[in-house]
Amino acid sequence: MKKILAIIVLLLGVMPLVQAQTLEEYLVEAGENSPTLKARYAEYQAALQRAPQVGALPDPEASFNFFLRPMERFMGNQVGDISVMQMFPWFGSQKAARDEANYMAQMKFASFIEAKINLYHEVRTIWYQLYLNDQESILMEKEVEIMKTLERLALAKYKSATAGGSSGAATPARGTTGGSTGSSGAAGSGGSGMAGMGGSGGAAAGSASGSNMAAGGSSMSSMGSSGGSSMVDVMLIRLQVKELENQVLIHHEARRPLQVAFNQLLRRRPSMTVISADTLLPAALPATLSLIEDSIRSNHPMLKMYEWDEKARESQLRMAQLMGRPMIGVGLNYMIFKPRMDDMTQMNMGGENMVMPMVTLTLPIYRKKYNAAQKEAEFSQQAAVYQKEATERELFTELENLLYQYQSSVSRINLLKDQVTLTEQTIRLLTTNYSVTGTGIEDIIRQRQSLLSYRLQQLQAITDQNIAVSAINRMMQGDN
Repeated sequence: MKKILAIIVLLLGVMPLVQAQTLEEYLVEAGENSPTLKARYAEYQAALQRAPQVGALPDPEASFNFFLRPMERFMGNQVGDISVMQMFPWFGSQKAARDEANYMAQMKFASFIEAKINLYHEVRTIWYQLYLNDQESILMEKEVEIMKTLERLALAKYKSATAGGSSGAATPARGTTGGSTGSSGAAGSGGSGMAGMGGSGGAAAGSASGSNMAAGGSSMSSMGSSGGSSMVDVMLIRLQVKELENQVLIHHEARRPLQVAFNQLLRRRPSMTVISADTLLPAALPATLSLIEDSIRSNHPMLKMYEWDEKARESQLRMAQLMGRPMIGVGLNYMIFKPRMDDMTQMNMGGENMVMPMVTLTLPIYRKKYNAAQKEAEFSQQAAVYQKEATERELFTELENLLYQYQSSVSRINLLKDQVTLTEQTIRLLTTNYSVTGTGIEDIIRQRQSLLSYRLQQLQAITDQNIAVSAINRMMQGDN
C-alpha cells in the first residue's frame, strides 16, 4: 500500500513537468510573474496619483482671533473674529500642472511597455537557444547511431576479409615450378602460416619459388592488406563515435544554465523542465521595410517616452510662466461684538456681529526664480528633443544590423539546403562504393562530418533568423 501511495505521489509530481507549454503560454506566464513588470506598473499607477495633487486648489486658511480684553468699538466690545481665506492660482495654472503630471505618468507607462517587450524578447531568445541546443543533441545522437551502423559494416568487412585471407592461405599452392619439391612445400607452408599476420609470407615464397608461386604469394599479401585496412577503418569510426558522444554530453550539460535562466524569467523553480519545440520554421519579416520604420517611429516606447517628456516640459514651461503672475485670495472675516454699556445714556450699545468680505493678491516681484524656472523648462524640453533624435538614430542603426542578420540567415539557409542535398548524394555513392570495394572509409567519415556541420549550421541559421525577427518585433512594439 505504501508503495502504491509513493508511486501516486511521484506521478502527481511529474505530471506538471510533462505538460508541454507553447511559447505564447510561456510569454503570458512571464508577464504575469515578472517582478520588474509589476514594479514598472506600480510606478505608473503612482505617477497617475500626482495629477489630482498638483491640480487641486490650495487648502483654505482659517484663523480664529480672541481678545484677552475686549476691544471697545462703536459697535460694541469686540471679543474676537473668525476669518476664512481661499487662494486661487492664476487662470490655467492648475490645468498646466495636471497636464505635466499626466505626461509624466505616460512616461512611466512607456517605461513599463519597454520592460515588457524586452522581457518577451529575452524569453523568446532563451527559448530559441534551448531549441537549438536540444536539436543539436538530437542530430548528434542520430549521427552516433549512423556511425555505429557504419562501424558494424566495416567490422563485417574486416571479418570477411580476414576469413577470405585464411581460406586462401590454407589452399595448397597450385602449378608450382622450379626449385625442389621440398623447397616448394616449405615455401607453401610458410606462406599459409604468415597469411593471417599481414601477408609477409607471400614475399618469402616469391623469393624462393618460380613465377606461379610469386603470383600466389602476391594474392595472399593483398588479402592481408585488405583486412588490415578494414580494421583501421573500424578504429577511425570508433574515434568519431567517441567525439560525437562527448559533444552530446556537453550539450546535455549546457542545457541546465539555459533552463535555469528561462525559469528565472518566469519566476519558477530553477529545476522545472522546459520543453522546447520539435520544429522551428524559418520566420518571415513582420512587414515591409517602410512599414517597419514607420512603426518604430510611432510605437517604440523609448521614442514615446521622449515625446511625453517633451510635452511634459512644455506644460512645465507654461506653468512656470503662469506662476509668475499674481495669486488671488478670496475670504470672509466674521467679527464678534458684545454689547457695552454707554456711560452717558446708561444703555447697551451695539452687540451686532459683522461680516466683512476680503480679497488678497500676491505680488510676484522677485522675478529671478520665475525666470529660472522658465529657463529650466526650456532646456529640459530641448534635451528631450535631442534625446529623441539620438535614440531614433540608434534604433535605426540597430534595425540595419538586424536586417543584415536576417538576410544573412536567409542566404545561409538556402546555401546549406543545397549543400546538404549534394553531401547526402555523395555519401550514398561513397557508401555504395565502400560496400563493394571496401575502400574509401576516410571519405565517408569526412563527408559525414561535413553533413553534420551543415545541418548544425542550418539549425543555427534558423535560430538566428527567428531571434532577429523577434528583435524587430520588439522594436515595432509588436508584443503590445
